[in-house]
Amino acid sequence: MKLVYTSSFRFSIAIVLLLCSLKANAQDIHFSQFNNSPANLNPALTGVFGGDLRFIANYRSQWSSVPVDYRTLSGAFDSKLYHKAFGKNGYLGYGLVFNNDVAGDAQIGISQVGANLSFTRQLSDVLFASIGTQFALGQRSISPEKLSYEEQWNGDIYDPTQSNGESFSSTSKGIGSISTGLNLHYQMDGTRTKVDLGSGIFHLNQPNTSFDGDEKANLPIKFSPYLMTTIQLTSTLDLRANGLFSKQISYQEAVAGAAVRYHFSTVKDAELNVQAGIAMRLGDALVPSVEVQYRNWTAGFSYDQNFSPFKIATYHRGGPEFFLQYILWKVHPPKEFKACPIF
Repeated sequence: MKLVYTSSFRFSIAIVLLLCSLKANAQDIHFSQFNNSPANLNPALTGVFGGDLRFIANYRSQWSSVPVDYRTLSGAFDSKLYHKAFGKNGYLGYGLVFNNDVAGDAQIGISQVGANLSFTRQLSDVLFASIGTQFALGQRSISPEKLSYEEQWNGDIYDPTQSNGESFSSTSKGIGSISTGLNLHYQMDGTRTKVDLGSGIFHLNQPNTSFDGDEKANLPIKFSPYLMTTIQLTSTLDLRANGLFSKQISYQEAVAGAAVRYHFSTVKDAELNVQAGIAMRLGDALVPSVEVQYRNWTAGFSYDQNFSPFKIATYHRGGPEFFLQYILWKVHPPKEFKACPIF
């Protein structure tokens, strides 16, 4: 009797989640550490960092304790290009981003490659404005053969070799998406205090994502305004605060958090600091996190502690999330070069 109840419960959860995923099939990927995935937050953030080359990897596993889990992987690269055509107060940012997201037993997923381009202009000694765009190509896919169907029950047992009685006109769909964004960056010279305020606006062309050629399921426009701040309190201590609100038709998400960062060393090429913080996805989860930076490398880990009504299935377990960042500084030649005379 207990086995029947447990199986029925898990099956009910699976059906609810499947229906939710079908209804929300136009939702984008998301990270709790959104500030550590700038390429997915706003194309205008491309090239907005201290350094010349930046590489970032993000990984998220969500709801692995229930039948319909989510796994998200992202990798990004961006850099800067200075040219006299941009003036002495402007530069071009460029980069690439790759995303892969897989959900559920049917492995509903998307693989996507995007090219980011931005232009940043210095407005004053402390203020910079950026505008960016992203052109992305991707493929949505589904594996219906991995699902179980009522028709495969032969009266005694489940027989996966039996026909499921279903047919799908297509199990993959190519899509292209155009996105844009704006960002204002405040950087107080000589300190670590900085502020980023802006918004990404995704899927301006609202591409069709339906697997059925006779149906349309346009990917709705998504708005993602955010605020990211670092305030230097002392020579060794920073306070950081971040907030994000994303809206895509009826789906919306709000995340807010704060962290404290302690610097053991601020010497160039010998930087070492650690950070501990906590965030909240409103109505869903608490997200404690830790970060460590050593020289050019930064690594972070967070864990979603679910408290929404869905906790009955997750047992409060949301999922772990990791990120790794590497920033490279080039050696620039001096502006003026004077040859030493040979005696």
